Amino acid sequence: MAYYFKLEGNALAAYNKMVHVLIDKAMRELKLPREEVVVRPLRPEDVGLTTPVWTFNVASANAWNIMINEKIINDNRFVGINGVLYGESGTGAVTQLEITRQGEIKRYWQVQDVNFLEDAAVFFDDPVTVDQNTTITVKGYATAIEADLRLSFLGAVAEKRGLLIS
Repeated sequence: MAYYFKLEGNALAAYNKMVHVLIDKAMRELKLPREEVVVRPLRPEDVGLTTPVWTFNVASANAWNIMINEKIINDNRFVGINGVLYGESGTGAVTQLEITRQGEIKRYWQVQDVNFLEDAAVFFDDPVTVDQNTTITVKGYATAIEADLRLSFLGAVAEKRGLLIS
């Protein structure tokens, strides 16, 4: 795993590959032609957050905090995560991320000091994909307590046309 500060080169190639995987799975599993599958940016609601804002409550310092707790990805949707972006809040307490799919750890990303970067975003060369009706859990290792951590997950969603976008 490596991370990049811009979505270009290896990071862009990994993103494009992730999107193709999402589209192929959507077409195959939903039995749809390509024109019936749309790709859009990842939203907080796609991974179980109840508001359209990427915010998390980090309640324990020097410990793993559950950020997304066993969310089942909705029917007819395929999710890919390829990066993170820190918002303008607090300390940026989360230094590591652990992404679990169906109870098995799939990615472990180091994000320490990303919040200090000029753009505060990184893109990974090993995106994770999560299929429809599949469980995702995300934990963040925090070095401090933060009630309003703004950490956006960057990625894409492939879904049946008309669910969100016509």
